[in-house]
Amino acid sequence: MNDKIEDTPLRSLFWKDEILQVLYWMRGEGIGSEVSLAQILPFLNTSYQNLEFHLNKIKDQGLLVGEKKDGIIHYKLSESGKKEGGRQFAEAFQGMQKAGHGECGPDCEFCYGTDGVKLENCVHNCASSPQSI
Repeated sequence: MNDKIEDTPLRSLFWKDEILQVLYWMRGEGIGSEVSLAQILPFLNTSYQNLEFHLNKIKDQGLLVGEKKDGIIHYKLSESGKKEGGRQFAEAFQGMQKAGHGECGPDCEFCYGTDGVKLENCVHNCASSPQSI
């Protein structure tokens, strides 16, 4: 893997978004709210040096907090980092946050009419068990 540090403005923005999303996801999945560089690295396609550079840069921006534990720095999202990470994560995965086939709720515009009654031509193929609100 290339050890080059990607510090152009565009790549810095890319890495900021990626790192915040990964830390937000790790926190949400219970992997850890305070994680080391070595714990983050497997989730990102980059070098140790590049990740370390960007973690420090993001920490300097106030979006991360770094605390040394047993000689290893552990990073966690600051309050503003949680908000930014959550926003980035939601935006990146917006299209994947919808229910799967047959899991639609009464607010699904493709499966329920404005009167709340299940549509016969439901595009998610869940009209076989019609129900109303």
